Amino acid sequence: MSPLADDGPAVRAAYAATRSLLLTRDALAAQSVVFALCRALGAEIAPATAEVPDSVPLDISVGEGPPFLPVTGDQRVRALLIRYLGPAVLDARSLVQRGRTAERLRQMATTDVLTGVWGRQSLMFAVNHARPGDCVALLDIDHFKTINDTLGHEAGDTALVDFAAHLRGVVRDRDIVGRYGGDEFVVLFQATALDDAYAVLNRLRGSWSASSLLPITFSSGISSVIESDSEPGQAGQNAMRAADALMYEAKAAGRDRVECHSPICSTG
Repeated sequence: MSPLADDGPAVRAAYAATRSLLLTRDALAAQSVVFALCRALGAEIAPATAEVPDSVPLDISVGEGPPFLPVTGDQRVRALLIRYLGPAVLDARSLVQRGRTAERLRQMATTDVLTGVWGRQSLMFAVNHARPGDCVALLDIDHFKTINDTLGHEAGDTALVDFAAHLRGVVRDRDIVGRYGGDEFVVLFQATALDDAYAVLNRLRGSWSASSLLPITFSSGISSVIESDSEPGQAGQNAMRAADALMYEAKAAGRDRVECHSPICSTG
């Protein structure tokens, strides 16, 4: 029997592994395929953390977690591992790396690069899917241009990052925080009464004033999402427009305040 014919089972196992790798979605699945191929070729697997007799110097990890080595004393199996398992490991690592790159691109598309909160595109998708009972708030840092002009844009960026982190820490996990643009942020309070959302933003005013290294305040408007008979997404957009108008009312009233269409706003 020729050497090529002897490799028949190994070729079929390697081919099956390649097909399986093309269907994997994460590093764990890719690692499982590589391990299965290693065993199909006749080798055991051991962590490469200590001296292992009969180990093959071929790291079969896929780029995440500790390294692993095939173990076999059979010289023919060792040759099959180098011939078929080695390329499969490289393919698996390439797929895992490609997946990481795709995930980074996805995050960049949905997350504001500077602050780490939701970016405008994903934020507006959430607003367009807001439901009656939700609230939309717009927040704008007061005199932000002065910070950039007097302290520099790096200080302005630091203020934005700190404010976004503080805002994210005050609201609930289910609420959505996004950067609308510049120094404007949006909070989508899900299934929240207007008075409760107003109270959260007022707590934010106090805690932010106490923790900020710079004398920075913000103005905000907040509006309830009300059922709309028009096209889908209109209810959330209407609430956002109302919050925007209220935010400008807060600016006109002296800044460092929260405005809403509720009696509580005139007493907060």
